[in-house]
Amino acid sequence: MAVMNRTVKQLILSLAALICTAVGHAQIGVNIRMNSAQILAGENVLVGVTITNNTGNDIVLANQGRTSWLDMVVKRGNGEVASGLGKTNFGAVKIGAGQTVAKTIDISQIYNLREPGSYSVSAIIRDLGAQSTGFISNRLLFNCATVRPDWSQKVGVPGSPGKTREYRVINFTSSSRTKLYAQLIDGKTGTSIQTLCLGEALLFRKPQASVDRSQVLHILYLASPEFYVHARMDVNGKFLGRDLHKRGASGDPRLMTFGDGSVKVAGSILYDAAAAAEAQAKIRKISERPPYVYN
Repeated sequence: MAVMNRTVKQLILSLAALICTAVGHAQIGVNIRMNSAQILAGENVLVGVTITNNTGNDIVLANQGRTSWLDMVVKRGNGEVASGLGKTNFGAVKIGAGQTVAKTIDISQIYNLREPGSYSVSAIIRDLGAQSTGFISNRLLFNCATVRPDWSQKVGVPGSPGKTREYRVINFTSSSRTKLYAQLIDGKTGTSIQTLCLGEALLFRKPQASVDRSQVLHILYLASPEFYVHARMDVNGKFLGRDLHKRGASGDPRLMTFGDGSVKVAGSILYDAAAAAEAQAKIRKISERPPYVYN
């Protein structure tokens, strides 16, 4: 009987400990989300982290020595933690009682996600009173994929003899939307240096690509029934901007390489958003028409 009483007592204590842990973990709510579960290997992987303070008091989340108050845990499909790229300091955050804060974190800057495959991500929040396990978020699954490029070209790097890069233009369908990407590959290692999402594209007009005399990549693609986009990226993976173009009198816009090595958009009308807004503002509404109109 004594043994049974001791067993029952231990069971009650264990249940009480579990209840206390559950209550403690309910004090700070952590939730993460991603816009898409399908990622192109090499692109930025953005995770939204939402933290809710249910403690009843204002709190400050800050690092404790070498222990970060926020950890993003990324694992490969086999359960192994993905290889890290270094520690990230998120800085202290103050959250008022009952309030919620949100952060967007690019986990591709924390972990090496350039290898294709399946991954999972979760977040852990630690405060001064939390146990070592902290407050754990939901876990999301995502997949990094590689896609054969529609266009590619190898180029040299100005000022660096022997060094090469490869430009690639890729279309990738994610969440039922087709997006166009510009990718830069290291010629020696074959690894992705930069993968830029240019935006959604309509592929019934094939994207055009060309490299100018400065080794800058130019891409022209149809973004909507009305607008073409002219985007540029250099050999360091830096995005140099984009312009909007509309069809000209001669038909669809096109990229042209001139004798001096420059690349420009021909057969188009450059769209000036500021000028268009100003012109629209000058159009009077019907309600502004004077009450009497004489012929």
